[in-house]
Amino acid sequence: MSADEPIQVAREESVVTIVLNDPPYNRLGMKLFDALEEAVEQIDGDDSIRAVVLRGGGEDNFSVGADIREFGMAAAGRGVKDFIEQRLRVIRRIETMSKPVVCAIRGACLGGGLEIALGCHFRIAARGAKIGLPEVELGVVPAWGGTQRLTRTIGRARALDIMLRAKKLTAKQALEAGIVTDVCEPDELHDRAAALAAELASKAPIAVAGILEAVIESGPKSLEEGLALEYAALERAITSEDMQEGVMAFLQKREPKFRGR
Repeated sequence: MSADEPIQVAREESVVTIVLNDPPYNRLGMKLFDALEEAVEQIDGDDSIRAVVLRGGGEDNFSVGADIREFGMAAAGRGVKDFIEQRLRVIRRIETMSKPVVCAIRGACLGGGLEIALGCHFRIAARGAKIGLPEVELGVVPAWGGTQRLTRTIGRARALDIMLRAKKLTAKQALEAGIVTDVCEPDELHDRAAALAAELASKAPIAVAGILEAVIESGPKSLEEGLALEYAALERAITSEDMQEGVMAFLQKREPKFRGR
């Protein structure tokens, strides 16, 4: 991994770790998003990868959000619409990956940083974290999916309270609100995220992908449409070798060895 690259990607067995590599703030600039989009596409297409960890570089912050210095460049270069659409596309690609993504949050996870985190399937926060969408303080709107994903995650009243009052939640407050799934000490964060990713990677890949698709894709749909997605996922899983292995392992009282087939 090069220290000069906007992101760093490392692999340990079937788990890949992506590091936003602009410490200490890990601002989300254009080069970082270009690299992140390429990495996510490659990872999503690799069936040998079964889980992903996303974290910030250094020991200070996950991400303070967009690189405000590039706002003018975006308007003058790619244009605001293209600038926003790329970010929406990348976060959606993370959200719809066929493998679970664990976000490890330390320090600031603000603005675009939280919007990326909300696209992940699990979020673990270290004590001392500050989590929020304070864009209103800059006179702008969370526009990388934040208004939608935060509302769907914790409900309209709490989401409006956080966004309109530019609140920066502690790790404990974020856990109580339902934004993060776990809280730990800062020196435990990397190990906790890696352990969760390894646990998720040990599950049957076809079943995991089916659950992710049924849950994520049904978000804006009716119950009936969601149930149809759920049943389609079941059909794929129930005819798989992994299902047979899971049943045999259960009957034989041993750990299953899933192969993604």
